[in-house]
Amino acid sequence: MDNIEAMPTAVNYALLEKALTAFEAAKKLLTIAQVTLTPENQFRDTRETAATLDCFAYHPAPKNHNLR
Repeated sequence: MDNIEAMPTAVNYALLEKALTAFEAAKKLLTIAQVTLTPENQFRDTRETAATLDCFAYHPAPKNHNLR
């Protein structure tokens, strides 16, 4: 069964669940590693950076006209 589309749905869900578990474990390890690095040596999650920049670009904070 080389083709994942030919697999039963239950098998697909099981594979996805295992993949998500592996990604969650990797994310935890990366977070631990990043905390131990000095600020000059830290790395960034480019997907999170892109999402944050998109948020600023496309969903700006409401303008407060009372600011000086």
